[in-house]
Amino acid sequence: MNTSVPPSDPAALGPHQIPDTSAAAAEGLIDSTATSVVEEPSSNEPPRVGLWFIAVYMLTYFGFNLTMLSPTLFSVAYKIQLIDPAGRDTSLGLVLGLGGIFGLVAGPVFGVLSDGTRLRWGRRRPWLLGGMVLALVGGIIVGLAPIVPIVLFGFAVMQLGIAGMSAGFNPVLAEHVPTYQRGKVGALGGAAAALAGISAYTLGSQLTGHVLLLFVLPVAVFAVGLVLFFVTVPDRPASGNERVQSVREIFASFLFNPLKYPDFAWVWLGKAMLQFGFTFFSTYQLYFMLSRLGYTAEEAAGLIAIVGGLSVFATMSFAILSGVLSDRLRRRKPFIYIASALIAGGLVTAAFAPDFLVFAIGGTMLAAGTGAFTSVDLALATDLLPEKEKAGKYMAIYYLSSSLPGTLAPLVAPAILAIGAGSNYPLLFVFGALLALGAMVTTWRIRAAR
Repeated sequence: MNTSVPPSDPAALGPHQIPDTSAAAAEGLIDSTATSVVEEPSSNEPPRVGLWFIAVYMLTYFGFNLTMLSPTLFSVAYKIQLIDPAGRDTSLGLVLGLGGIFGLVAGPVFGVLSDGTRLRWGRRRPWLLGGMVLALVGGIIVGLAPIVPIVLFGFAVMQLGIAGMSAGFNPVLAEHVPTYQRGKVGALGGAAAALAGISAYTLGSQLTGHVLLLFVLPVAVFAVGLVLFFVTVPDRPASGNERVQSVREIFASFLFNPLKYPDFAWVWLGKAMLQFGFTFFSTYQLYFMLSRLGYTAEEAAGLIAIVGGLSVFATMSFAILSGVLSDRLRRRKPFIYIASALIAGGLVTAAFAPDFLVFAIGGTMLAAGTGAFTSVDLALATDLLPEKEKAGKYMAIYYLSSSLPGTLAPLVAPAILAIGAGSNYPLLFVFGALLALGAMVTTWRIRAAR
């Protein structure tokens, strides 16, 4: 129901993220301290890109997000429902959580290796193609798996492949799009990602009779975009003169002292708490509709896809409204309070929904809250960067507030679901709502912003 637009920094890759509606900023390409928009290219800027480039970029980005989101939003849950219906809650959490760790760790490593690749064919293309092959192999393994451990193995392979694809694709804006076009191209990419989230459910509802296609078709869509991408976007090997960080330096860059920079730490913690609640919902909403509302998997996927369109509209609308108003009023914290209340209210409404209509209202509230939160929270995070000259480092740390909880939440969820008679989805959603309200407290503790 809620589509999840992934952050584009490879270090931030994870299976579940609160949608980031500021796609250009999510690329880490806009200087957070800038006060004006760049109108003309500088001598170091890449040339202006045309409509064909943008169309190919959107198609490839759509395929990438479809490959990444389909398993986490529907396909893996449906597969586990087929082979382990009795233990599905725990099995789904373990597969998404443990498998997601592979992608979380591999993301920054592959990003570093991609920067330093000196093959004649280029430094990005090998990672795009290799990642696609790995994702395809992993998808085939999951689709054919007869038992949960093999599903876990296949999903881990898929995550490694997605990390490789990410390492090859994420630098596109920085390397091929001039600064004055990045906002527009990034926003269009964000729209393609949102459409991919809706498509994940739509495909799921149509392909439940063909489980292998559930995992293979998204990769095939990416492959089509990739062929056009290779023809359209040039690539070159890394120069021997380029300074490439070591893997150790990359992981060391995620360290900071929260006691020295408490305001930034509170921002990080608030988003992490909200991410846990969002992931609880996105991971288990299918099972909720099966067990609590009585739908079949096919019916649930179709209904969720329809409401997903409303959710995208709510997310984008509230993101734009909150971002504009917070800039005009020069205040961030009130909008985060409102967003947290919307998210908590949406989770509680969904938790006790007696029918699909009420569930859809709760999900749309959740989407509106996440839209309002991400636009203002990103601005707040950039306002409170501890060291402006190290913006890249601290924005990478900021994005971990999404990717790390998004990987850990599926591992925590089965313990909550087991309370009582088991499959306690209302309690899981209410627990997520309490975490969302906790984000109000972390925001209140921030001293250097209003």
